[in-house]
Amino acid sequence: MSHDALSEDVRALREIAHAFARDVLRPAGLQADRSGRTPWDAVRTAGDLGLVAANVPEEYGGPGVGMQALAAVMEELGWGNFGLAAKIGAAALVAQAILEHGSAEQKRRYLGRLCSTDRPWVGALALTEPESGSELEIDLGGPPQHLQTRAERQGDGYRITGQKRFITNGGEADLTLLLARVGDGGPQEGWTLFLVERGAGGFTAGRQIPTLGLRGSYTGEIHLDGCKVPETARLGGQGEGLAIVLRVLEVARTMIASAAVGLARGACEAATAYARERRQFGVPLLEHQLVAGRLAGMRLRIDAARALVHRAALDLAAGRSAALSAAEAKLFASEMAVHVTQDALHVHGGYGYTQDLPLEMWVRDAVVSRIFFGTSEMQALEIAHHLAAGA
Repeated sequence: MSHDALSEDVRALREIAHAFARDVLRPAGLQADRSGRTPWDAVRTAGDLGLVAANVPEEYGGPGVGMQALAAVMEELGWGNFGLAAKIGAAALVAQAILEHGSAEQKRRYLGRLCSTDRPWVGALALTEPESGSELEIDLGGPPQHLQTRAERQGDGYRITGQKRFITNGGEADLTLLLARVGDGGPQEGWTLFLVERGAGGFTAGRQIPTLGLRGSYTGEIHLDGCKVPETARLGGQGEGLAIVLRVLEVARTMIASAAVGLARGACEAATAYARERRQFGVPLLEHQLVAGRLAGMRLRIDAARALVHRAALDLAAGRSAALSAAEAKLFASEMAVHVTQDALHVHGGYGYTQDLPLEMWVRDAVVSRIFFGTSEMQALEIAHHLAAGA
């Protein structure tokens, strides 16, 4: 689906997101990449504009946009800065889980805070552990997944013990959606989700993990040492965690794919503008057939990735399973972003390799899109699983 096929309301929100990305995220993201510090003013401004957890319905104080609008916003945020897009977008994932599976009290307590125009709560999705990564994020009916974080019943609540690693906003988040295992049943039995607020006893932030890219975001560890949470902190029923996680990951993969489209679009725009201005052998680079062909291929891949993203968004909006369409969008868009950003750097030549331009940052940021919410290999396995099932 092209931008022109979007509704008037979605286009208007996209323009707000684009202006924010241009005026705030781009300069803040570049500065954060150099300093390694989160630009909190940019996050608060996103909240002011209704761009944080924009999927929260109006009755809870949010814009209440659908999945197509959420994808459009994420593309613009990714165009501004991929790391900050991931940081801001995490709140929408937590909000979506609460919208679909939360109690009335959980919706009342959290949704308005996640989308607040004053100081929106930062969200985190804590699945990955030191010994388990992508295998926790895909269900192929194969060998058991090794979820080590345990939640034990105690009185009218639970005590959670374990460790989470490589968590976006991990340790910084105001509200963490955390996966733990209750009981000693078979593989995936007892997997349960909990909403854990910052400051909960036994919940502490570990180290910030130094990363190749995403330096405007925060990748951290979470330590749970008998973390006490009430039963009201459980999201959904005990043992329903896997089903909820798989649905949330459909949204997550669609959003990250859309942000990757935005990242690649920005790189393509920069390369095209440079090729118009830079002259070689007496003519602009754009008039050289090899360069023109490279730019054309970049644009083609970006438009194809966006079409896959919108198909996944349509599945989500219609309440259909997006397991296949989101995996296809995420796989294609992330691989595309890596190739397009590298091609854009190549068009710029030696200038692209310097820190005078953001090209080298975009290349570093694009690499992690292959890993977020299940690696490219895991997405390929997901697609093959659906093929084997007759999809």
